[in-house]
Amino acid sequence: TTSADTPGLLGNALGNPALKPERSAEFEGGFESSIFSNHVHVDFTYYNKKTSDALISQPIAASSGASTLSVLKNLGSVSNSGLELTVNATLLDRRWFGWDVTVGGSHNSNKVLSLGVNATGTPNPSIGTTSRDTVGYPVNAIFGRAYTYKDANGDGIITPNEVVVDTNGTPGTINGLRYFGYSLPRDIVSITNGVDLLGRKLRITVLTDYKGGFSLNNASGSFYATNFPTWYSENLKSTPLWDQARNVAASSAKNPSTTIGYFENGQFWKLREVSAALTLPNVLAQKIHAHDAQLVFSARNLHTWTKYTGVDPESNYSVGDVQSDFSTTAPRTYFTLRANLHY
Repeated sequence: TTSADTPGLLGNALGNPALKPERSAEFEGGFESSIFSNHVHVDFTYYNKKTSDALISQPIAASSGASTLSVLKNLGSVSNSGLELTVNATLLDRRWFGWDVTVGGSHNSNKVLSLGVNATGTPNPSIGTTSRDTVGYPVNAIFGRAYTYKDANGDGIITPNEVVVDTNGTPGTINGLRYFGYSLPRDIVSITNGVDLLGRKLRITVLTDYKGGFSLNNASGSFYATNFPTWYSENLKSTPLWDQARNVAASSAKNPSTTIGYFENGQFWKLREVSAALTLPNVLAQKIHAHDAQLVFSARNLHTWTKYTGVDPESNYSVGDVQSDFSTTAPRTYFTLRANLHY
């Protein structure tokens, strides 16, 4: 036993007895086809879905005394549409050599149609802060104060007087905040190349992934900028002007300040996996009393091509729907060796 108090109620999440299931209505259509003497297979799908009673975390007043300042409610109505395409092609088919390619891709668009009403009966136009749900815009869209900069004296140093941050009332903004795009990937592509060698005894597979059409929060860079008011200094002459400008715009030297410069294009290509599967001769398999045996070697997360300036566009410390990179390591590169034995 222990004399320490044990809580019987935890307020980490507020309950809502009025919650009900989300409801969706969807149209989906497509086709499958085999062409060029069955050497190419095409699978195409189009979908259009509307969801009502969507679950959204609604902020509540801090005076409520709860440890969390949001509660889940059936507030939203969201539309979601997109395309999916898969193409599999056999490029070479010989007795001792074969080559096939599979390309899969998707493109998604979504929009918040409604966010319900607040306690006064007024429609909610927006919920959230930088990543927010706003009627007429994508789910978890990126909003922030825009800024401009100019190295007026040409000294290679961006100072606070050379950065201008938008304020309320700027045309094209919502409450002074400008829309900067999706926070979740809109475009996803995977390309798999498979090569068969040694009379189909050895198969080498190379998988490449792509994601694009979204912005990613480089929270590490933003943290340093907002915690160092004199981040702009002589030692930044080797730093590009655009990088200096976003540092200044996010620092306490500007009021209002903005971290929108740290929401970067998250687009990337990644060499996801390379593997080799070797089917061993039957003589070797029989020596270990197996019908057949295979050795498989694979390497994963080998290289990334991206202009993102953080650690890696897939590094993520967030537990929510929106990815954020804050002092998080990149996905590990690892190697595996496996033996497949069939008895």
